[in-house]
Amino acid sequence: MSGRLLLAALLACVCVNIAQAQIRAEHPRHCVMSVGPTQMMFSAFQENQTDEIFCRHVPTLGPTMIILDARQIELRDMNIEIRVLRNVGQADWRDDLDANTVAVLPPQKYLADKGTTSFTHNFVSDGSYVALVRATSDDGAKEYVGQYDFSVGEGAEWSAAFGVLSLVGAGSALAMWRRKRAASTPRFSPDKPSPSALRQSR
Repeated sequence: MSGRLLLAALLACVCVNIAQAQIRAEHPRHCVMSVGPTQMMFSAFQENQTDEIFCRHVPTLGPTMIILDARQIELRDMNIEIRVLRNVGQADWRDDLDANTVAVLPPQKYLADKGTTSFTHNFVSDGSYVALVRATSDDGAKEYVGQYDFSVGEGAEWSAAFGVLSLVGAGSALAMWRRKRAASTPRFSPDKPSPSALRQSR
């Protein structure tokens, strides 16, 4: 039993380490959000905590600088509205928009000079979030919307680890239950003599 638990713990640790490595490996190639037909790069930085740049997962709470880089010149001439929303499983970003908004930058041409903009938000709660970008032309003829999902805090990693441990633990418990059941099941039916009894009666 101890051997099975040790194997389960080791497997869980390996799975969590792989997941963490994949999160770190996502930057910068995969930290891209589509905003209509254009694209922006998303990254986050926590000054005075670490020199690392994050995208899909920001490991700790606190002041976090979010950086958005336009990959097409078209976005520089558009008015950009930026929001950070709590991801509560809403089917559409418009659902309870004001209630789910934790940070907002009103529409301006933030990308006009260098095609990049940044702002700092103090995250005080673990969880899943959405970076929402709305780009509109001056005449209102064009509107592009983009969303980027990311998480903040240790809660997401611990949830993943707990999920892995639960699956491995359930598998080990099922294997042990089947083994005990097989051991307690008689090999021969009680109403039929065993092969040794047959040999002795002959």
